[in-house]
Amino acid sequence: MSLGFVPSNARADSPDLELAHKLIVEGKPAEAYALLEPYEFEQAGNTKFDYLLGVAALNSGQADKASLILERVLAVNPLHAAARLDLGRAYYLLGDFEHARTEFTRALALNPPPSALATINQYLSAIETPDDIPTTRLSAYFEAGAGYNNNVNNATGQNQITVPALLDIQFTLNPANVKTADNYLALAVGGEAIHPISTDWSLYAGVDMHSRNNVKYNHFDYISLDSRVGASFDRNAEQIQGGLLAGRFDLGGVVNRNSNGVNLAWKHTFNVANQAVWFGQYILYRYPDPTLVSNNFNQTISGLGWMHIFADGRSTVFGSFFGGNEHDTNLRTDGSKSIQGVRLSGQVSLGEKLDLFASGGVQRGKYDRINGAFLVMRDDHQADLAIGLTYRYAPNWILRPQISLIQNQSNIIVNQYDQTDFSLTLHRDFK
Repeated sequence: MSLGFVPSNARADSPDLELAHKLIVEGKPAEAYALLEPYEFEQAGNTKFDYLLGVAALNSGQADKASLILERVLAVNPLHAAARLDLGRAYYLLGDFEHARTEFTRALALNPPPSALATINQYLSAIETPDDIPTTRLSAYFEAGAGYNNNVNNATGQNQITVPALLDIQFTLNPANVKTADNYLALAVGGEAIHPISTDWSLYAGVDMHSRNNVKYNHFDYISLDSRVGASFDRNAEQIQGGLLAGRFDLGGVVNRNSNGVNLAWKHTFNVANQAVWFGQYILYRYPDPTLVSNNFNQTISGLGWMHIFADGRSTVFGSFFGGNEHDTNLRTDGSKSIQGVRLSGQVSLGEKLDLFASGGVQRGKYDRINGAFLVMRDDHQADLAIGLTYRYAPNWILRPQISLIQNQSNIIVNQYDQTDFSLTLHRDFK
């Protein structure tokens, strides 16, 4: 005789994980889910709780909820083999065979026991059958934030300069061209659709919008709109993705520049802890304002990167180096520019719901035409650093405080500036 679980109106202080596990083993996942679900808000980020809740949801026919919950487990511990396998099962039941195959392949790299290996192979064989009907996967996000920036116009802090070409006469800069501080409100929204057309190929399309509205200096407000469309190839350890890019940047309510181009990226997963990436893009930047048209340029950038997940599954680091050039098309004042740079970013878990992240880089931009006013070839060296926290206080909700620093050194004083930005952002994912 087996004993069932009878819900009660009274709730214990903490979930009974042992009972939940017992119910799942006995083939009563719906009862296990009913036992655990009331605690999800406060327990989200606890991998042991999330894994049991995810399996209970999956085994009770709630694959959509299970996928979100199991993704939380892997966000905290990417080496959780059982969660990786069950996330693959969830994707399979949702008809997302591309991501299911990816998760099963990653689970294979974790040397699963024979029983799990047999299960994985069964699913992979089923995915390769020609009767699979691909389904479109949609995702979106929303962000709202506020902050303070001590240099909203990226300008020099000196209000007087000397111009060598004019016998070192001293000029007073327009206040709009001098470092200006302000508080601001920020908003961002975006989304992406991925549609598999075969077991290996998918089509994708996405769009992102970012805006910043300053409290006092509205002529420095901006809105950026970026879109992408393309195709991706994903088989085992290889992923190749490329397509078309289009963007628009408005400054002070007026179109400042348009950008159109192509990009291509290749990723190779060596194992669950190491991934290499090559990326490249070619973009045309055009300024519609006749007074700015001389700034038009074509940009080519490519680089190599490496991501590593540490053995504890709680820390990740990504490094890259890149290079390229900007070819001026309309006799830009400083000419064309060569670009070289390196970037390093990382994240470490401080708890079940809290992560610390940091990102920084250095970049050099050297131009090839003597500036007619300052009688030198412009040479810029820029360094930036961002540090912050991500607090997952509820499922799909993130609170992110952050500080960002930028310093641009230049041999032409009007191009030299520094910037400090403090922000607090609320982020919501929709999947």
